[in-house]
Amino acid sequence: MLRCSLDESPGQIITAADFLMESMSTCGMSESPVAKVEQAGCVHVPPAKEQSGQALWELSGSLYPHAPAQRILISTQPYTVGRDWDNALQLADATISRRHAELLLVENDLYVRDINSRNGTFLNGHKISSFQKLKGGDRLQFGTAVFTVHPPRDSEVDSVFVPHATLIESDIGDFALANLQFESLLNKPALISFFQPIVRLADSRTVGYEVLARSRLVGLETPQAMFRVAAEQGLEAELSELSRRIGLRTAGQMGLEGELYLNIHPSELKGGSRLIESLRELRAEFPYVPIALEIHECAVASLEALALLRAQTRNLGMRLAYDDFGVGQSRLSELADVPPDVIKFDMSLIRGLSQASEDRQNMVRSLVRIVRELKVVPLAEGVETRDEAIACGDFGFDLAQGYFFGRPTQTPVV
Repeated sequence: MLRCSLDESPGQIITAADFLMESMSTCGMSESPVAKVEQAGCVHVPPAKEQSGQALWELSGSLYPHAPAQRILISTQPYTVGRDWDNALQLADATISRRHAELLLVENDLYVRDINSRNGTFLNGHKISSFQKLKGGDRLQFGTAVFTVHPPRDSEVDSVFVPHATLIESDIGDFALANLQFESLLNKPALISFFQPIVRLADSRTVGYEVLARSRLVGLETPQAMFRVAAEQGLEAELSELSRRIGLRTAGQMGLEGELYLNIHPSELKGGSRLIESLRELRAEFPYVPIALEIHECAVASLEALALLRAQTRNLGMRLAYDDFGVGQSRLSELADVPPDVIKFDMSLIRGLSQASEDRQNMVRSLVRIVRELKVVPLAEGVETRDEAIACGDFGFDLAQGYFFGRPTQTPVV
């Protein structure tokens, strides 16, 4: 059967019989399938039913924001994508139109086109309107929902992918461009290291720096933006490893002195040996640099895993710091059973501390006292005023970090 996709109204698909009544010359039966796709959207496809007994094209991605990724078979024709329930692929995402795009199989080739959607369909970062031929590895984006295209294959594989999040972006065009440029971010690389001072409150001396990653690529300027796209592509660990390595190299070139605080992404704490192997390589390249590793202790699966991580990092001569303590799922049990070297109190506990209620001040004093009794160094994050800095010193904090002492910069004062 010859089936043509043409919009009578946004999102509507009509058959060739309807279309040929209006224009008999649009689709020539002597033309090649590819020509039919490129002209007026007419393709030769089997009836709308399951394509059984043959290898199928697949997409991998999330069906709704924050959902785990999964493989989706292109198992019917025609195959529409949209928010409504009657689409072959229904995406519960506010950036998706009711009928957003369609995927059409022409012999063994797969094509995609947008169906007058509100936020557009992007192929490898470029917005499309007419039919475009797909190949394995293409990045296909409907609104802000990003999928990877997989060609047919002979053998079955596990259909479960590593979970990641598909997030809503305010600028969909920038998000598409960010996905397209992410490979350049890793391979050139295009990361820029920033350093924020960590100060000893007793004498206001800078004793270290937290190393932060930035870039100048559109849509990838901040750590949040970079790791958002990395999550879409399952490359959080690669990005985190690269950030640490470039940060240490840059610090060495500038002659920075003091301990360098390096961030560990939560995805690296899911188990396996990759994290420790990457840290061994880092220590081999930088044998004498004082290093502290910042982690979220609640991201570690168990106390046993946390204790093992602490032992392994100490064997490498690296200190361990629990980040953002006091918010979310921070737990005193981990602090008591597997104490780190440094606790970074979250800025939500520090902000306005000098003017806070008596109950809040007493709570912070108690937490600092517990930390010090465990022989752990308390560090106050987010200190923005002189009054906050004085209060942190009075409450027993040893170290502090925040805009009052210095913003993150490429060129800290040495």
